[in-house]
Amino acid sequence: MSAAPAIVWINGRLVPPEDATVSVYDRGFTSGDGVFETLKVVDGKPFALTRHVKRLIESAHIIGFPPPTERVLRDAVAETVAANTERLGALGRLRITLTAGRPGGASAVPSRGESHLTLVLTADPQAPHPPELTIRSVPWPHNERGPLVGAKTTSYADNLAVLEQVRQKGADEALISDTQGRICEATTANIVLGVGGRLVTPTLKTGCLGGVTRSLLIEWGLVEEQDVAFAELGTVTEMLLSSSTRNLIPVARCDDHIYASPGPLGAQAIEAFKQRAAEGIDP
Repeated sequence: MSAAPAIVWINGRLVPPEDATVSVYDRGFTSGDGVFETLKVVDGKPFALTRHVKRLIESAHIIGFPPPTERVLRDAVAETVAANTERLGALGRLRITLTAGRPGGASAVPSRGESHLTLVLTADPQAPHPPELTIRSVPWPHNERGPLVGAKTTSYADNLAVLEQVRQKGADEALISDTQGRICEATTANIVLGVGGRLVTPTLKTGCLGGVTRSLLIEWGLVEEQDVAFAELGTVTEMLLSSSTRNLIPVARCDDHIYASPGPLGAQAIEAFKQRAAEGIDP
């Protein structure tokens, strides 16, 4: 992997990281008022770009500000990847961050209409992920009726606080329920469960994020949507996490439950996803 310097795309300019600055008044900084996407870059090509751009645009609409056009976002991605290709190697990760920007008004809570959006893209090599994970359940439910359900926002303090709690107890991730007691998601990934000889993932009714990898797993017939009560965790035979940069990673332990990592269903899904993903860079 090359030691070539990183280049950041910010509001139409390619600059070194030390020159990639935003205003201290930017609403992404002061209020967490923004959305983002993270995707993998395979051999210099972003994977599932169309789906990620679409979700970023949808997230911006949910949070309440008009996003850039798809063309602007695609061009920014292409320029960022091209500027960092040498250092990305065979596998990298690209983050697109869009915030409400610096307000033009002086009020304490200015209207978004008075702001100019901030768009930042970074690309970095991706470190290898662990072959298996340990998860702990937590008592803090996800509000499936919240106003930002379905949006991937930069307001990540809740998730990070939960993640830090479980890491202090030796786990890699947290298993979160919704307010109805249904298994929902992890802090940074979707959940896939072995139930009754099938792989299932919670429905969007639980408030879980509609992950890109999750969507592909469903469309490719590798996973079905089905809600599972937290009280039924003991009936789960396998568990995996799915995310855009990690694909599928098996869970070896959740609380006192021990799982094969991967189990037979998970191993089959991991291999099938790998094969399907290799058929096209933008499925």
